[in-house]
Amino acid sequence: MNVGRAFWGALACLLLAGCAPHADEPNGLALVRVLGVDGGRQVTLTAVCGTLGQEEPLRGSASGEDFAEVREKLPWSGDREMALTSLSYLIINKNVKLEEVLTCILNDRELSPAALVWYAEDAEDLLEGCRDPVSRLEVLMEQGASPPTAAEALAELKSFGEVTLPALVLEDGAMELEGTIRWGRSA
Repeated sequence: MNVGRAFWGALACLLLAGCAPHADEPNGLALVRVLGVDGGRQVTLTAVCGTLGQEEPLRGSASGEDFAEVREKLPWSGDREMALTSLSYLIINKNVKLEEVLTCILNDRELSPAALVWYAEDAEDLLEGCRDPVSRLEVLMEQGASPPTAAEALAELKSFGEVTLPALVLEDGAMELEGTIRWGRSA
């Protein structure tokens, strides 16, 4: 058997089994994986960083007049600087100006238009109440939830005037799927 082929095969198995190395930004930046966006009189962003499974995720939050202003307030944590370059999940509430937020994400070179968009009545409470939001969202997707990406959600809003988002609730310290919500431009 070819040793090189065996090595690459074993490496592929490890990566597929979830043993991939986690990205680590230079200078100890914490990589934000989930971003909650609550609207209303002020916009509050709640960030949760990924973990290696054995530690509590680093969290931070900031508030301001609009998404763009709060985005500029990074870092939000006193422990480590938080970076949005690895954003995977976006959880929004009903008072958010969704089209504005999605447009900001698509225009920001650091944010990913591939971030998956979810809905929650209160994103901050949901993220604070769930010990490991990243892992839980991954499980929900394995169970069949299919949120649109930020780019897809914006395209649907602009093309059809509405988008369907999976709705999340907090039950016994875990995020659970509670159906879907149709988000219209007037929402």
